[in-house]
Amino acid sequence: MKKWDQTNLTYLPRIPEPELMNDSHQVESYANANFDSAHSLIIKQFQSRLPLNFSPRSVLDLGCGPGDMSSRLLPLFPKANFTYLDGSKLMLKFCQKRLFVLIGEKRNNKIIFKNELVQEFVPESSFELVFSNSLLHHIHNPFEFWSAIQRSIDDDSFIFVCDLLRPNTLTELYHLVDRYAKDEPEVLKTDFLNSLLAAFRFEEVSDMIATIRLSHKLNLEIISDRHWICYTKPK
Repeated sequence: MKKWDQTNLTYLPRIPEPELMNDSHQVESYANANFDSAHSLIIKQFQSRLPLNFSPRSVLDLGCGPGDMSSRLLPLFPKANFTYLDGSKLMLKFCQKRLFVLIGEKRNNKIIFKNELVQEFVPESSFELVFSNSLLHHIHNPFEFWSAIQRSIDDDSFIFVCDLLRPNTLTELYHLVDRYAKDEPEVLKTDFLNSLLAAFRFEEVSDMIATIRLSHKLNLEIISDRHWICYTKPK
């Protein structure tokens, strides 16, 4: 894992990483990593912010990756139709395999897997729930991400987005990598470091949301030392 010399920059600059994870070794390492602590936290935060008695009939998992978070989302809405979208074929294959192991042949509603770039995604109809975890930091132009969400919702949809926070300093960066990836394989340490550098600061996300003027008003919160969430404000 590369180390940088100290810098006099006030904040670490954003360093975009590749938009798609297509290297088989990297994808397999990521798919087999243990994200239970972080993903359990995010799902709990998600559930606690849902509208009362919310039961969507259609769910979009935008940037589903290898499906660990997707497998936690699916059982929450047993009557919903799900669309899982990811630009990486390898990631989508892992997601598909994971979910089929989870549900077997028992589920009667529709589950669709789409290998498509978020920038090019134009849904045939809106979704009642749009969920996305750790996709925004992969997108070089973040406004393309928010545009995809805008195309996927109507006035009654619920939006929930979670992503990483970029640390302010190199000290914070290395502290996070050491705290959460110390015992992981080198490929995962490097991936985590690169993802943190590609992520946005809280103020940058706040400015984005103000700029895009999405049809929904969103709450924006920090939920851990490395995660933020935004979600539809209650009406």
